[in-house]
Amino acid sequence: MIRRPKPGESEEDLLRLQEEFLAREVASSANVVKKGDKRKNVAGTAQQNRVEKDVVQLPGADPSSGLPMGATSDPPKKKSKFRSSRPAAGDYGVRGQRIEIDLDRDEDPEVAMERHDTHITSVLSKIMEHDTSNAAVHLPRGTTQGFPTALHRGHTTGAQNGKPHKKRSLFAQQFESSTSNQFGVSTEPQSEQPIRAPVSSSIQPHSTHPMRVSDLPMASSSVEENMEMGESIAAESSPQEPHVISGAGLLQGSLDPERARKDIQQIHQENLGRLSAMSEEEILQEQQKLRQMLDPNLLKFLQSKGPSKPTQKPTSSSTPTSKPQADSENDSMDTESSAPMATEPIPEEKMTQETSKQRVHFDDNAGGGVDDGKEEQELGEPPIEVKKEWVNMNKVESDKISWLKDMPKPSAKAKEGYQARFDFNGMLVARDADIPVREGLHHHGEEQEVPGYSLEELFTLSRSSVVQQRVLALQTLARVLYNCRISDIGGELMEPLVPKLLEAGVLFLFRWSLDDVNEGVITACIEGLAALLIQPGDESTSDRVFSWYRGSETTPMRPVVEDEEDESGQKIEDKEKSDPQLASQDVIKALLRMSVLERLRYILEVVRPPAPVVLNALAILIRIARHSQEATHEIMKCPRLMQTVFAEFLPLASWKSQGDVVSEAYNYPLIPALKLARVICQNGRHFAATLLTKYNLMSVVVRYASMEPVDMPMNIGEAFQLSTEAFRVWQVCVSYGLACDTYRDLYPLLMQQLQVFQRLSILPLDSTHDASAKAANRLQMTRACTVLSMLEGVIHVAGSAVILQQKQTMRSDEQSQQHPRAPPPPIDWSHVSGLMSPLELCAKRWLGEMTNCSDVLEAEALSLVGSSLNFLASVYENWTRQPSYSPVDCLQHIEELVTRLLVPFMTSTSFYSVVCNLKSHSSVSHDGNSSLPIISALPDFSCHPEDQSLVYPCVKQTSSYGFAAGLLRLVTTLLKIHKGMAAKFCPIIESTYVTEYLKAVCKHPHQSSASQLVGSWARYEHHVLYYLVKLYYHVAQQSESCHQYSILYHSTALVLLTSLQSGQEHYVHDLLSTVLFHTDFLAEGRIGDPIASDLADMLTMNGKEETAPSTNSSHQGPTRGELLQDAYDHLGSIRHLYMVYFGAAAQALTRSRARSLHQPHDIDTLSLPEFTGPLVPMDWIFLPLLHLYVEAQKAEMLGKTVKSFPPHILASITDTLRWVFMLETWRPKCLQMVPQAAKVARLYCIFLTGNDLFMEDAVSGFLWPILRIYTQPEYLKALDFNVPVPGVASFHDLYMSILTQYEAVSFGNRLFAHFILLPIQQQFNPSLRKAVWFDRVGVLRSLGLPLRECAIPLTNFLEPKETNPELVEIYLGCVASGSVRPSWSPVMYLVAVSHLSKFLFSRDNLDQVEAVRLKLKMIRQVLALKDKVLQQQILQYQGLDLTQPLGFNLYPQLPLERLEILQAAEQR
Repeated sequence: MIRRPKPGESEEDLLRLQEEFLAREVASSANVVKKGDKRKNVAGTAQQNRVEKDVVQLPGADPSSGLPMGATSDPPKKKSKFRSSRPAAGDYGVRGQRIEIDLDRDEDPEVAMERHDTHITSVLSKIMEHDTSNAAVHLPRGTTQGFPTALHRGHTTGAQNGKPHKKRSLFAQQFESSTSNQFGVSTEPQSEQPIRAPVSSSIQPHSTHPMRVSDLPMASSSVEENMEMGESIAAESSPQEPHVISGAGLLQGSLDPERARKDIQQIHQENLGRLSAMSEEEILQEQQKLRQMLDPNLLKFLQSKGPSKPTQKPTSSSTPTSKPQADSENDSMDTESSAPMATEPIPEEKMTQETSKQRVHFDDNAGGGVDDGKEEQELGEPPIEVKKEWVNMNKVESDKISWLKDMPKPSAKAKEGYQARFDFNGMLVARDADIPVREGLHHHGEEQEVPGYSLEELFTLSRSSVVQQRVLALQTLARVLYNCRISDIGGELMEPLVPKLLEAGVLFLFRWSLDDVNEGVITACIEGLAALLIQPGDESTSDRVFSWYRGSETTPMRPVVEDEEDESGQKIEDKEKSDPQLASQDVIKALLRMSVLERLRYILEVVRPPAPVVLNALAILIRIARHSQEATHEIMKCPRLMQTVFAEFLPLASWKSQGDVVSEAYNYPLIPALKLARVICQNGRHFAATLLTKYNLMSVVVRYASMEPVDMPMNIGEAFQLSTEAFRVWQVCVSYGLACDTYRDLYPLLMQQLQVFQRLSILPLDSTHDASAKAANRLQMTRACTVLSMLEGVIHVAGSAVILQQKQTMRSDEQSQQHPRAPPPPIDWSHVSGLMSPLELCAKRWLGEMTNCSDVLEAEALSLVGSSLNFLASVYENWTRQPSYSPVDCLQHIEELVTRLLVPFMTSTSFYSVVCNLKSHSSVSHDGNSSLPIISALPDFSCHPEDQSLVYPCVKQTSSYGFAAGLLRLVTTLLKIHKGMAAKFCPIIESTYVTEYLKAVCKHPHQSSASQLVGSWARYEHHVLYYLVKLYYHVAQQSESCHQYSILYHSTALVLLTSLQSGQEHYVHDLLSTVLFHTDFLAEGRIGDPIASDLADMLTMNGKEETAPSTNSSHQGPTRGELLQDAYDHLGSIRHLYMVYFGAAAQALTRSRARSLHQPHDIDTLSLPEFTGPLVPMDWIFLPLLHLYVEAQKAEMLGKTVKSFPPHILASITDTLRWVFMLETWRPKCLQMVPQAAKVARLYCIFLTGNDLFMEDAVSGFLWPILRIYTQPEYLKALDFNVPVPGVASFHDLYMSILTQYEAVSFGNRLFAHFILLPIQQQFNPSLRKAVWFDRVGVLRSLGLPLRECAIPLTNFLEPKETNPELVEIYLGCVASGSVRPSWSPVMYLVAVSHLSKFLFSRDNLDQVEAVRLKLKMIRQVLALKDKVLQQQILQYQGLDLTQPLGFNLYPQLPLERLEILQAAEQR
């Protein structure tokens, strides 16, 4: 192989390589050929001709083409005849080799190339002209006119042929439809023209149009007409061309066209002959076969090939028209008048007159042919009046001016609804709305007569190539979403719209369009995303409750998604899901994956859009930050995003003043930007620390908080809001113990603000003040409320300084190194002691104004008073922990505050108004479902921006829960310090207004839905209820008179326990430890209720009839009063049991306690755990039983056998049953929220745990009285096993496990037997009865419960009568085989005999043959029984009678009806 030259080699090396190449004598890859110059004489000098021109040929190149081989990848084309006549490639050599052409001595190379190359010139040279010497020549016909007649459109119709053609102009159609007679040219003699068949014939053999399938004779045609058709067809002698089968394929592929035409004509003649020989019935049969066999589209095509129906009719039915065929059939226009053809020009006056009567419709599709006038009738009168003065408007072209007509009326509304259409404001448009066309709502594809655009059309329009159309579609979608969010869409939809839009991909549409370079498209996309993600009223409601007690805590707005598992059982991570899957579960996560943050940063930093777009973009960032801490982390780590927000929208320097509407957002302080910083801080201490250190957040806060709103160069409303938001950011930072140095720096300014607040009144302004003054007053109160909330946080930080110092001194050096704690805060109690006096004056003034005020206060005023009371409560909480605490001074302050301020207010009508407001705004009036649309993948708080009726009750603008929580918290805090003041609040505890409110809460216990975030607002009502219960706890210890309300307050505590949410674990722990098991809340045990219970039981037993079954004879044990007294004495151990169980989640309890007790050094975040509904399940009293059962199942799965239980386990089971029995006896209404079937299912855990746990005396001693309670009529009526049991995946499977356990370990235990009988009562599912009678037949042998000892009414097993034939057959089989005997299982024997007798002799289903056959079959089986006693009992069963040994009595003799039935069965 020859080596190629390399870089760096010299000329000598190249020469050496050349010598080596020549020495090998290898053929070169190219030749240089000299071509002669045509301009010179080539004769005699052949050698010169060889070197005059260079021609380079490459191996593998086609000598006849100028392209190299392989230059194109097109598929090989079919060779023409000229191509195939060329010499083969082998004539020139093999492809890929050099082509050599031998030249003569004096031959020019170009001439040789032309001689060997088959170029296009050789093809052109072979074109030969056809011989036309023998062709016939037709001379033009003569004309009778000197100049052709000028025709007018509308007077001549028809076409020369019926072949379809493309759409032509009106002139082309007119010219084609004109005949030779119209130009004065004579045609053939009239006698030579074929006489047409009558117009009334169904088949026209002389027509030049193809025959349609629909033109075949119908059933209405007469036989005579069909015969005439056949004769006319058979009599036709001139060749007629076919129309349906034209033979075009034969003509194209035939070498002899003339012969092909003859074959086609012969086939056509055979078809005509066969058709003429058929009768009418045969034609109809063949026509029907064709319609059944052929595709509808093919039929439609064949019909389009046929001739059009003529509009001209004969003047007489007996005289056929002799008009020439060309004049009657070649017509392409439909006319309402059938004027005859004219060969002379029509006068203009006459033509004008006829024009007003005649309207013309051009058929562009048929290419000729006359319509039947239906379309003309639909057009009606022309939309404009044609005047004579108009030039060239003699003819009214209806199809061209039809768009001028009014839109037709839309169709009527369908029963199932119709497609929703929206206007450009996003509102629904009625189908019959009278909207002008100029509004632009009719410019859509479908149903143009209906105004508005459908969602499908908007989606299509959003992908238009026209920018304005895309912007219009995106804006309309954004407004539709906004209107749907606020439920103001102008109508009703059959299903929620926003979930359907998400399913259709509106999120991806907005995200894709957001990458557009056009600013208008970006603006519309930002607006659409904001409308999709944000519920308009959520932010305003969150801001209003921010200053309430614990209002700065926020609930994450993230959906609750259940973990998905793949086929191998492993959890599917979010990164493994596709974008549509993730968007269907969590919209915010899908947006974060699609890099929406980077795009928003680019828009804010580079595009710099106008102010509305900036505000929407910031609102979107706030919504993303509220999603979760993970989403907040994504915002913080997005490059230059927060830097752009702080630099552009939170300027520290002065800014230019703007009007009421912000026109320029850059270098101007925006409230949403500061709010974004606040929401980020709420999600975690580390986020707040990052903003403080990296972005200098406190400089921004000080810049806006230290300036008076009236001095800011901006709108006064925005100035107050900006200052308020700055204090809110400061409050959040102080909640973590951060930014406390700024408090010391701004202490003089804050004291000045407190002095201003002392002059502020909360009373509503009179009518002399205008609306702007009232609005400014509300804004000032809101700002003052936020300042007090911030100072309250400072109080907590200063109060915790002593605790931190004490913990720091108690820790050893090793512990400090292993677990370093936060250093003490930079402020202590000495820095805040001066705040108490001015704020106490403010609280006294405002509360005094409320005491004497009879008017309704504004929401801002109530929040302001509530903030001052919360501040005082925090001061007294922390004051007692300080080294400078003086008990005497503190108690004096408390006595003065209670006597002069709190008690007068809480006994006034103003306080009663507040309590009435609590009742009207309680969550008991809310069903737990939002009236606004709920989106599972995009949860929200469902708050309406304007309509307060659509807001959750306790956070409405008129709600007083914020004030009530502050007041009750202050009272509880003071009584905790000064217990001697508790008796003064006894009238408040016994107040009718308070008790009525608590009764409403207990009557309708509220269970928040886990799927709706709106239920998280209920935590503000939980604060009020918690402090009301704690108030009773303190008062009841000092006053005996209020014990009469112990049932009410204890029931309230039980309801509150099952309503608390995640994040309120401290409240759960406190209620369990101090309230629920306290003797002051269970006063029945101290007032002799157990003894009264025994007395009531004795009186009840004496009043019973002797024939009634005894429920006590089966169990001789302690009485009900003794059991209640025993449970009351064990309240301490019961409390310990539940405290241990609920104290397992120590970490969550620690975080909740830090937030509840306001310990800044232990608070990591103000974001609550995800909202998953109530923290404590409604069946919490049975949880120890469930826990024990689960642990026992785990042990059995590991191969361990649970034979016996240690004493502490047995004690825990007994304590659980004690608590259940106590609540079922003294607090039955509080357990009504737990389904009765769920209670029974929980008690099954005792029987499934171990082998003999249910036989323990302590356990069975409480199970028997619980069973008696559950078998009372009202409890049995509430028992329902037909519905799914909460917490049980399949009750049937659980019942099968119980049956297996009973068969194995029960030994006929009668307590266990009662729980077996509960689910097989007659009103429940037959499958449960089949489980006993068929699947577990062995259970029947040991189910020996006596009839008189059955606690369940026996009628529940006998009524209603059994209608399941399969189950009745099982009954018969069991009693016939001896599986059920009266000595073994008397209850089951009674059930079987009763249902068998009722089924066999019932009159039901006598009209059903199968049912009658089954009854007769079973009767014959009964008659064939060998046990005559059983046979007699079945046949003569009369009814239930517990006085009889078997529990039923018999007829003395067989009734006549039954006897007849038996005879009928024997005869068959």
